[in-house]
Amino acid sequence: MGVGFAGAFLGGLAALLSPCAAMLLPSFFAYAFGSSRTRLLGRTGLFYLGLLITLVPLGLAAGSLGALLATHRSVLALGGGILLIALGLLQVFGINVNLPGFRSGGGTGPFAVIALGAVYGLAGACTGPLLGAVLTMAAVGGSPLYGALLLAMFGAGMVVPLIVLAWVWDSTSLSEKLRPRPLTIGPVTTSVWGLVSGVLFIVLGVLFLTTDATSALGGIFDARQQLRLETALGNFADAIPDIGALLVVAAVVGLIVWHARKPRAKVSSPTKDDSEAR
Repeated sequence: MGVGFAGAFLGGLAALLSPCAAMLLPSFFAYAFGSSRTRLLGRTGLFYLGLLITLVPLGLAAGSLGALLATHRSVLALGGGILLIALGLLQVFGINVNLPGFRSGGGTGPFAVIALGAVYGLAGACTGPLLGAVLTMAAVGGSPLYGALLLAMFGAGMVVPLIVLAWVWDSTSLSEKLRPRPLTIGPVTTSVWGLVSGVLFIVLGVLFLTTDATSALGGIFDARQQLRLETALGNFADAIPDIGALLVVAAVVGLIVWHARKPRAKVSSPTKDDSEAR
Protein backbone atom coordinates (compact mmCIF):
# COMPACT_ATOMS: atom_id res chain seq x y z
CA MET A 1 0.00 0.00 0.00
CA GLY A 2 1.08 3.61 -0.54
CA VAL A 3 1.94 5.65 2.51
CA GLY A 4 2.50 9.36 3.17
CA PHE A 5 4.15 11.31 5.96
CA ALA A 6 1.18 10.91 8.31
CA GLY A 7 1.11 7.16 7.77
CA ALA A 8 4.86 6.93 8.35
CA PHE A 9 4.58 8.90 11.60
CA LEU A 10 1.66 6.80 12.88
CA GLY A 11 3.53 3.65 11.92
CA GLY A 12 6.46 4.73 14.08
CA LEU A 13 4.09 5.51 16.92
CA ALA A 14 2.55 2.03 16.56
CA ALA A 15 6.02 0.59 17.21
CA LEU A 16 5.18 1.16 20.88
CA LEU A 17 3.11 -2.04 20.65
CA SER A 18 5.83 -4.11 18.92
CA PRO A 19 8.66 -6.18 20.44
CA CYS A 20 11.20 -3.36 20.03
CA ALA A 21 9.19 -1.35 22.58
CA ALA A 22 11.01 -3.43 25.21
CA MET A 23 13.97 -1.10 24.67
CA LEU A 24 12.06 2.15 25.22
CA LEU A 25 12.02 2.61 29.00
CA PRO A 26 15.55 1.28 29.63
CA SER A 27 16.86 3.42 26.76
CA PHE A 28 15.32 6.55 28.23
CA PHE A 29 16.59 5.98 31.75
CA ALA A 30 20.04 5.06 30.42
CA TYR A 31 20.58 8.65 29.31
CA ALA A 32 18.13 10.61 31.48
CA PHE A 33 20.14 10.55 34.72
CA GLY A 34 22.09 13.75 35.20
CA SER A 35 20.15 15.66 32.56
CA SER A 36 18.70 19.11 32.94
CA ARG A 37 15.59 19.95 30.93
CA THR A 38 17.59 21.35 27.99
CA ARG A 39 20.18 18.57 28.07
CA LEU A 40 17.47 15.92 28.21
CA LEU A 41 15.89 17.34 25.07
CA GLY A 42 19.31 17.43 23.41
CA ARG A 43 20.01 13.82 24.32
CA THR A 44 16.63 12.76 22.95
CA GLY A 45 17.60 14.57 19.73
CA LEU A 46 20.90 12.63 19.65
CA PHE A 47 18.95 9.41 20.19
CA TYR A 48 16.77 10.35 17.19
CA LEU A 49 19.92 11.05 15.13
CA GLY A 50 21.26 7.59 15.97
CA LEU A 51 17.89 6.09 15.03
CA LEU A 52 18.08 7.74 11.60
CA ILE A 53 21.66 6.54 11.05
CA THR A 54 20.38 2.98 10.70
CA LEU A 55 16.72 3.49 9.83
CA VAL A 56 17.18 5.74 6.77
CA PRO A 57 19.83 3.58 5.02
CA LEU A 58 17.72 0.52 5.83
CA GLY A 59 14.87 2.07 3.86
CA LEU A 60 16.99 3.26 0.95
CA ALA A 61 17.87 -0.35 0.22
CA ALA A 62 18.83 0.39 -3.36
CA GLY A 63 22.12 1.85 -2.06
CA SER A 64 25.10 -0.22 -0.98
CA LEU A 65 24.81 0.79 2.69
CA GLY A 66 21.12 -0.05 2.76
CA ALA A 67 21.78 -3.44 1.16
CA LEU A 68 24.50 -4.08 3.74
CA LEU A 69 22.15 -3.32 6.62
CA ALA A 70 19.35 -5.44 5.16
CA THR A 71 21.54 -8.45 4.32
CA HIS A 72 23.73 -8.51 7.42
CA ARG A 73 21.23 -7.37 10.04
CA SER A 74 22.02 -10.30 12.35
CA VAL A 75 25.75 -9.52 12.30
CA LEU A 76 25.05 -5.83 12.91
CA ALA A 77 22.71 -6.77 15.76
CA LEU A 78 25.55 -8.79 17.31
CA GLY A 79 27.88 -5.82 16.96
CA GLY A 80 25.24 -3.48 18.39
CA GLY A 81 24.74 -5.65 21.45
CA ILE A 82 28.48 -5.91 22.08
CA LEU A 83 28.84 -2.13 21.64
CA LEU A 84 26.11 -1.44 24.23
CA ILE A 85 27.74 -3.81 26.71
CA ALA A 86 31.14 -2.19 26.16
CA LEU A 87 29.72 1.31 26.65
CA GLY A 88 27.94 0.11 29.78
CA LEU A 89 31.16 -1.29 31.25
CA LEU A 90 32.95 2.01 30.57
CA GLN A 91 30.25 3.84 32.53
CA VAL A 92 30.06 1.34 35.38
CA PHE A 93 33.81 1.49 35.99
CA GLY A 94 34.05 5.24 35.40
CA ILE A 95 36.55 4.87 32.56
CA ASN A 96 36.94 8.07 30.56
CA VAL A 97 37.99 7.63 26.95
CA ASN A 98 39.93 10.55 25.50
CA LEU A 99 37.76 10.85 22.41
CA PRO A 100 35.11 13.47 21.56
CA GLY A 101 31.63 12.39 22.66
CA PHE A 102 32.77 9.94 25.34
CA ARG A 103 32.01 10.92 28.92
CA SER A 104 31.36 7.99 31.20
CA GLY A 105 32.38 9.38 34.59
CA GLY A 106 29.39 11.69 35.07
CA GLY A 107 26.68 10.03 33.05
CA THR A 108 26.00 9.07 29.44
CA GLY A 109 28.08 10.77 26.76
CA PRO A 110 26.78 11.95 23.36
CA PHE A 111 28.38 9.05 21.46
CA ALA A 112 26.72 6.50 23.74
CA VAL A 113 23.30 8.10 23.22
CA ILE A 114 23.75 8.10 19.41
CA ALA A 115 24.86 4.45 19.54
CA LEU A 116 21.80 3.61 21.63
CA GLY A 117 19.55 5.23 19.03
CA ALA A 118 21.29 3.39 16.20
CA VAL A 119 20.78 0.06 17.93
CA TYR A 120 17.13 0.94 18.55
CA GLY A 121 16.86 1.65 14.81
CA LEU A 122 17.97 -1.91 14.09
CA ALA A 123 15.37 -3.18 16.56
CA GLY A 124 12.75 -1.04 14.81
CA ALA A 125 12.84 -3.37 11.83
CA CYS A 126 10.66 -5.77 13.85
CA THR A 127 7.55 -3.63 13.40
CA GLY A 128 4.58 -4.30 11.13
CA PRO A 129 3.03 -3.55 7.73
CA LEU A 130 3.24 0.24 7.89
CA LEU A 131 7.02 0.02 8.18
CA GLY A 132 7.00 -2.40 5.25
CA ALA A 133 5.07 0.14 3.19
CA VAL A 134 7.45 2.94 4.25
CA LEU A 135 10.51 0.86 3.37
CA THR A 136 9.03 -0.06 -0.02
CA MET A 137 8.21 3.57 -0.82
CA ALA A 138 11.68 4.66 0.26
CA ALA A 139 13.42 2.01 -1.83
CA VAL A 140 11.44 2.17 -5.08
CA GLY A 141 9.61 5.50 -4.89
CA GLY A 142 12.00 7.20 -7.30
CA SER A 143 12.90 10.07 -4.96
CA PRO A 144 15.64 9.36 -2.37
CA LEU A 145 14.83 12.62 -0.56
CA TYR A 146 11.16 11.73 -0.19
CA GLY A 147 12.13 8.25 0.96
CA ALA A 148 14.51 9.67 3.55
CA LEU A 149 11.79 12.03 4.81
CA LEU A 150 9.37 9.10 5.12
CA LEU A 151 11.89 7.23 7.28
CA ALA A 152 12.55 10.39 9.29
CA MET A 153 8.82 10.72 9.99
CA PHE A 154 8.65 7.05 10.97
CA GLY A 155 11.56 7.59 13.35
CA ALA A 156 9.85 10.68 14.77
CA GLY A 157 6.87 8.52 15.66
CA MET A 158 9.15 6.05 17.42
CA VAL A 159 10.72 8.86 19.47
CA VAL A 160 7.38 10.37 20.61
CA PRO A 161 7.16 8.10 23.70
CA LEU A 162 10.63 9.28 24.75
CA ILE A 163 9.55 12.92 24.41
CA VAL A 164 6.52 12.21 26.59
CA LEU A 165 8.77 10.53 29.15
CA ALA A 166 11.09 13.54 29.06
CA TRP A 167 8.15 15.85 29.78
CA VAL A 168 7.04 13.68 32.72
CA TRP A 169 10.64 13.49 33.97
CA ASP A 170 10.95 17.26 33.88
CA SER A 171 7.53 17.95 35.39
CA THR A 172 8.39 15.81 38.43
CA SER A 173 11.75 17.63 38.84
CA LEU A 174 13.58 14.31 39.15
CA SER A 175 16.63 15.78 37.42
CA GLU A 176 16.98 18.24 40.31
CA LYS A 177 16.26 15.73 43.06
CA LEU A 178 18.80 13.19 41.77
CA ARG A 179 21.98 15.15 42.41
CA PRO A 180 25.31 13.66 41.25
CA ARG A 181 26.99 11.58 43.90
CA PRO A 182 30.51 10.15 43.60
CA LEU A 183 30.68 6.45 44.31
CA THR A 184 33.75 4.41 45.23
CA ILE A 185 33.63 0.61 45.09
CA GLY A 186 37.04 -0.80 45.94
CA PRO A 187 39.51 0.53 43.35
CA VAL A 188 36.67 1.80 41.12
CA THR A 189 35.62 5.44 41.30
CA THR A 190 32.44 6.25 39.40
CA SER A 191 29.12 7.96 40.11
CA VAL A 192 25.59 6.81 40.88
CA TRP A 193 24.53 8.08 37.45
CA GLY A 194 27.35 6.24 35.71
CA LEU A 195 26.58 3.03 37.58
CA VAL A 196 22.84 3.06 36.87
CA SER A 197 23.26 4.13 33.23
CA GLY A 198 26.01 1.57 32.68
CA VAL A 199 23.97 -1.29 34.12
CA LEU A 200 21.04 -0.31 31.87
CA PHE A 201 23.32 -0.26 28.81
CA ILE A 202 24.61 -3.74 29.71
CA VAL A 203 21.06 -5.06 30.20
CA LEU A 204 20.02 -3.65 26.82
CA GLY A 205 23.07 -5.19 25.17
CA VAL A 206 22.34 -8.62 26.63
CA LEU A 207 18.66 -8.28 25.65
CA PHE A 208 19.71 -7.38 22.12
CA LEU A 209 22.04 -10.37 21.84
CA THR A 210 19.67 -12.95 23.32
CA THR A 211 16.51 -11.94 21.42
CA ASP A 212 17.88 -11.42 17.87
CA ALA A 213 17.60 -7.64 18.15
CA THR A 214 14.29 -7.99 20.08
CA SER A 215 12.58 -9.76 17.15
CA ALA A 216 12.19 -12.91 19.30
CA LEU A 217 10.18 -10.98 21.89
CA GLY A 218 6.43 -10.74 21.80
CA GLY A 219 4.70 -7.40 21.42
CA ILE A 220 1.72 -6.06 23.35
CA PHE A 221 -0.47 -7.17 20.41
CA ASP A 222 -0.18 -10.39 18.47
CA ALA A 223 0.53 -10.29 14.71
CA ARG A 224 -3.15 -10.23 13.71
CA GLN A 225 -4.04 -7.42 16.13
CA GLN A 226 -0.97 -5.42 15.05
CA LEU A 227 -1.98 -5.82 11.39
CA ARG A 228 -5.54 -4.71 12.12
CA LEU A 229 -4.37 -1.67 14.06
CA GLU A 230 -1.79 -0.57 11.48
CA THR A 231 -4.25 -1.05 8.63
CA ALA A 232 -6.72 1.21 10.43
CA LEU A 233 -3.99 3.79 11.07
CA GLY A 234 -2.96 3.64 7.43
CA ASN A 235 -6.53 4.22 6.24
CA PHE A 236 -6.88 7.16 8.62
CA ALA A 237 -3.56 8.67 7.51
CA ASP A 238 -4.53 8.50 3.81
CA ALA A 239 -6.83 11.47 4.37
CA ILE A 240 -4.02 13.66 5.77
CA PRO A 241 -1.88 15.49 3.15
CA ASP A 242 1.90 15.44 3.54
CA ILE A 243 2.10 19.20 4.06
CA GLY A 244 -0.44 18.97 6.88
CA ALA A 245 1.57 16.24 8.61
CA LEU A 246 4.79 18.25 8.29
CA LEU A 247 3.15 21.39 9.71
CA VAL A 248 1.80 19.48 12.72
CA VAL A 249 5.18 17.89 13.45
CA ALA A 250 6.95 21.26 13.03
CA ALA A 251 4.47 22.88 15.44
CA VAL A 252 5.01 20.13 18.02
CA VAL A 253 8.80 20.40 17.72
CA GLY A 254 8.57 24.18 18.14
CA LEU A 255 6.42 23.77 21.24
CA ILE A 256 8.88 21.29 22.75
CA VAL A 257 11.87 23.56 22.10
CA TRP A 258 9.99 26.55 23.56
CA HIS A 259 9.11 24.55 26.67
CA ALA A 260 12.71 23.39 27.08
CA ARG A 261 14.08 26.93 26.85
CA LYS A 262 11.41 28.48 29.08
CA PRO A 263 12.88 29.47 32.47
CA ARG A 264 11.69 27.30 35.33
CA ALA A 265 9.64 29.18 37.91
CA LYS A 266 11.55 29.58 41.16
CA VAL A 267 9.80 28.87 44.41
CA SER A 268 10.63 31.66 46.85
CA SER A 269 11.34 30.73 50.44
CA PRO A 270 9.23 32.39 53.15
CA THR A 271 10.68 35.62 54.54
CA LYS A 272 11.09 36.45 58.19
CA ASP A 273 8.10 38.80 58.12
CA ASP A 274 5.94 36.07 56.55
CA SER A 275 6.96 33.63 59.28
CA GLU A 276 6.13 36.14 62.02
CA ALA A 277 2.75 36.90 60.42
CA ARG A 278 1.89 33.24 60.68
